[in-house]
Amino acid sequence: MKISSTRLVLLTAGVHGVAAREALQSAAVNANGEGRTLTPQNNYNGWVNPEDLAPMPQCIAQQDQSTWLSTMTKCTSKQCTSHFGFICTHHQWLTQLSCLSIGFSSDVIEGYLPYCGRSVLAKAQLYLWIRKITGRTWLVDVGDANGLQNLSPASLAEGYAAVDVTYNAPTCLTGSVSALSMEPFQHVMASCSFTSTTQHTGNAARPWEYSESLRSMIALDFETVGYDLTRGSIGYGDYFDKECFCSAFAIEPEPCSSSGQLDLTKERLWINATCGSTLLPDNWTDILKTTEFACIPIEDWHWPMCVVDMPKQVIELTDQCATDACEPDSSGYCKVKRAVDRACFCRDISYDSCGGSCQIFETRIDYINWLHDLCSNVQDWHGLPDNWRQLAAPTPLDMIPWRWTIKPSNDSNITYITRLGSIKSTETCASNEWKLGSFALVNIATFFAAFLRQRTSIHRIARGFQWHQHPWCWFFKGTLIAALQLLANWFNTLLVQKTPGYEDVPVIQLMLLWCSMPRLAWLTILLIGVQPFEAMNFSAAASSLFAEVILQFVSSYYMVMTVNYGREHDFYFGALERADRGIPAKIMYAGALIWLFIISLALVQLIRATCKVNRLTGSGSLDLPKWQRGKQTTSSIAEELMAQLNERCTRLMEQLAYYWMDKSRDSEETPLTSSEGGDYRVYGTFSVKGQNNWASQKASVELYAATVISMLLLWIAQWLFWGGFISLSSEEFCPPKLGVLTAVWIAFSVAGATIGAT
Repeated sequence: MKISSTRLVLLTAGVHGVAAREALQSAAVNANGEGRTLTPQNNYNGWVNPEDLAPMPQCIAQQDQSTWLSTMTKCTSKQCTSHFGFICTHHQWLTQLSCLSIGFSSDVIEGYLPYCGRSVLAKAQLYLWIRKITGRTWLVDVGDANGLQNLSPASLAEGYAAVDVTYNAPTCLTGSVSALSMEPFQHVMASCSFTSTTQHTGNAARPWEYSESLRSMIALDFETVGYDLTRGSIGYGDYFDKECFCSAFAIEPEPCSSSGQLDLTKERLWINATCGSTLLPDNWTDILKTTEFACIPIEDWHWPMCVVDMPKQVIELTDQCATDACEPDSSGYCKVKRAVDRACFCRDISYDSCGGSCQIFETRIDYINWLHDLCSNVQDWHGLPDNWRQLAAPTPLDMIPWRWTIKPSNDSNITYITRLGSIKSTETCASNEWKLGSFALVNIATFFAAFLRQRTSIHRIARGFQWHQHPWCWFFKGTLIAALQLLANWFNTLLVQKTPGYEDVPVIQLMLLWCSMPRLAWLTILLIGVQPFEAMNFSAAASSLFAEVILQFVSSYYMVMTVNYGREHDFYFGALERADRGIPAKIMYAGALIWLFIISLALVQLIRATCKVNRLTGSGSLDLPKWQRGKQTTSSIAEELMAQLNERCTRLMEQLAYYWMDKSRDSEETPLTSSEGGDYRVYGTFSVKGQNNWASQKASVELYAATVISMLLLWIAQWLFWGGFISLSSEEFCPPKLGVLTAVWIAFSVAGATIGAT
C-alpha cells in the first residue's frame, strides 16, 4: 500500500472537526467534476472571492485548523457584488485582504510554526503563503524567514528518502509513537513529507468556500510541499526530509526491543540508514541478526572439501539452524533472506566432529581454515585444538611424499601413516648429523678404493701389463656394480626388518629409496680420465657409467614422486612458507627438482653428442664453419641464450680436448718426416687419417667431460635431497643399527668401486 502525500495530509487533517470532513466531501465532489463550476471574481475594493486565495499549506492542513479557519472566517462576509441603482441585486461571500493581513499576525502563526518548522520545505511553503496574503517578509519574528526565499537542494541538510522505505521498517516501529511528542510514527512522517512537485489534494479551482451551515470558511484544497521549492528536480514520487523526521521522532526506549531479534535488527538498520547511529545505543551492532556476520545466506553457504566424510548430524545442522536474517541493501535497509545462524551452527561443531579426510593433510588444512573462518569470532566457541595453527599448515609427515616411515613401534601398522601425530620411539634414534655422516663415510671409502685401484692400474699400464678386454666387458661389469649396490640395499633392508619393531618396513620401497643416496661414481670416472688419452681405460669408465645409469633409473621412482607431490601440493609455489621445518622441505624438493632437470638435460646432451660422434666418425669434420654458424638464427630469446651457453661449453670442451690430446701426444714419439709404407705425412702436421682420429677423439672427450659434469651435478642434487629429507623426517626416518648398515654399504661400495676402476 503506497502512502501518498495526499493521504498523509488528509490522514491528519481529517481528525480536526466537522469543517474538515465537509471540506473533504466538497473537495471530492468538485474533484469528480460534479457540482457548480465557479468563475473567479474580480477584486471588489479589497474584497475577493475565497476561491481566488492561495490553497492551504500542507503543514496547516496536518494540524488543528480551527484558529486558521477562524481567522479566515472573521475576514469573510456577504457583500453586494451587483447593484441596480440603490438596490443590491446579488450578494456573495467575499474575503477582505486587509483583514487577512492583520488577522494572520505573528501571534496566529506562532502556534503553527513549531510543527511547520520541522521541515525547511514546509516552513518555506508557509512563508510563501504569508508573504502572498499579507505581504509580510517574516513569520513570527523579523529575520526568521532568512534563507527561505532562496532554497537549494543543499537546504535539505541530511538529504531525503522515499516514503516507501517505511515498508522496510518493522510493524513495531511504524506502529509506535514518538517519545518526545507522543505522535504516531505516521504523523511524524507526514509532517516531514513532500512530493517531487507541488500538487493539489482537492479542488484546485476552488480551494476555499464559506459554509453557511457551519458559518465558517472551509478548505476544499490542500497544496503539498514540493521539492521544486529548492529549484531542483527529482523523480516523481513521495519523499520525506530525513533531518525533519530524525529530530522529531524519538525511539527511547526502542519500540522493537521486545519483539524479537529480527524485528530489532530491522528497526536498528532502518534508523541507522535514515538517521545515522546517533539515535542508537553505543553497542547497537552487537546483537544484529544480519548476513554480515551473525548469519550466512543459504546461497553463500559452502562446505569444506572433506564434506563427504562429515557425519549426518553435522550436515543436518544447516537445516536446524536455518532462520530469517537481514541483508542490508545498498541504502542500508533490511532485506530479509533465508540464512544459517552462525552461532547456532558453531555451538554444535568442533574439530573432532569430523574424521576421515577432514584430518588428513590438504583437506585437514581446508577444514581447519573453514572452521576458523566460520566460528572463530563466535562468542565462547573453542572448537579448535590448541595446536590448530600447526595443523593449518603442512606438518612434517604431510611434506614426506611417501606414506611409510622407518621408526620403531610395537604397533604393526606404525610404518604406515594413517593419522596425524607422532608416536614415541622405543629406542633412541641416531642424530641427523650421524645419518648424514654415514653417507659421507660411504662416499669417502668409495673414493679411496677407486683412487688406490686406479693407481694400481696406471702402474700396470706403465710397466706394459695392459691387457685387452672383451668389447662388451663394460656391460657385464656395470651390471655387476649396480647389482652389488642393490644387494647392499636389500641386505640392509633385511637387517632393518629383522629388528624388533621394524617388521612392517616395506622392503622394496626402502630399497628404492636407498638407491637415491649420493654416490661418488662421477669421481671414479674422473680418476680414469686423468690418464693420457691413449692409455685411458674406457671400459672401466663405461662400466661405472652404466652402473650409475641403472641406479639413477631406479632412484627416479622417488625423485619423480617427490617432484610430482610437490607440484600437486604447491610446495614449489609458496605452500611451505608457514610450515614447521619448511626450510628442510624446500631443500629436499629443490634437490629432487634439480635432479630431474639435470637428468633431462643430460639425456638431451647425450643424444646430441652421440649424433655428433657418429657424424664425425663418418665425415671427419669437427663442426660447422664459423661463416655457416653465423647464418644460423634463433627464433626466441631463450633459444639465443641456450645457443650462447652451448657455444661457451663447446669452447671449454675444445680447450680440454686440446690439452688432453697434447698430453697424449707428448707421451709418444711422433715422426716428423714422411713414412714410406704408411699414410702420407707432411712435416709438422698430422696425416689425414690422424686428423680424422683426432676429431673423433675430441668429440669423445667432450662427451666424457659432459658426462662427468652431469654426474657431479646429480651427486649434489642427491645430497640436497637427502640432507633436506633427513632434517625433515628426523623422527620418522630412524633406521636401527646404523653403524652396521654403514659398514655393509662401505663394503659393497668398495667392491663396486674396485670393479669399476679395473
